[in-house]
Amino acid sequence: MGHAIHSILGRTAHQVVSGTRCATDFSEMPSILMEFFLGDPAVLALFARHWRTDAPLPLDMVAERLALDRRAQGCETERQILLAALDQAYHSSSLPLPLLAAADDDDNGGGGFDSTRVLHEVHARHGSSVREPPGTSPQGFFGHLVEYGGTYYSYLFDRAIAGKVWQEVFEAGKGGGGGAVSRENGERFREEVLKWGGSRHGWTCLARVLRDETLKDGGPEAMAAVGRWGVKD
Repeated sequence: MGHAIHSILGRTAHQVVSGTRCATDFSEMPSILMEFFLGDPAVLALFARHWRTDAPLPLDMVAERLALDRRAQGCETERQILLAALDQAYHSSSLPLPLLAAADDDDNGGGGFDSTRVLHEVHARHGSSVREPPGTSPQGFFGHLVEYGGTYYSYLFDRAIAGKVWQEVFEAGKGGGGGAVSRENGERFREEVLKWGGSRHGWTCLARVLRDETLKDGGPEAMAAVGRWGVKD
């Protein structure tokens, strides 16, 4: 839904830079932001009703489901970190060579690239939870490792940004008028982010929607700010 809205509300002069046709670092943010709306009571009240009785969805049921999701959030975050590290290992020759040298040893026939061995090496080096069983090759079923070409980290990066936008722009669903369904808040996000697609620098969009001009040029300080925001529940 986030990707669809990003494209539908695009107002660029050229289609080639509309919607998600922007820097990959920012393309997932609108989509991830929609996940926050999914559990917001004011949003659910607009449509979530029993098909037969028309009774509204009980909020305690929503809270229970969100709590279940959060229970395993640490594992999911680690999984995303490992996928991002694996994506970097597959597409970068500047990483420590032990990750890549496995492709040239005798066990691999003396040449070629052993993507499975690299996967298990990344998991052994950086993982702390249940690892992939030996002899399995799960990377072959995950097309993003090809399509993102070293930028899969953007999912975690944009989760931190989306969390900040949810807090600052949509008031985490709070506010007298219901921050998540406030027309003013929605138009602010549309005008400063969605309508631009890739025709305006992503950092500029972020700086304007958050009303924080220290972010507009990107760079180390802006990246450090995103790191401080972190990935929250």
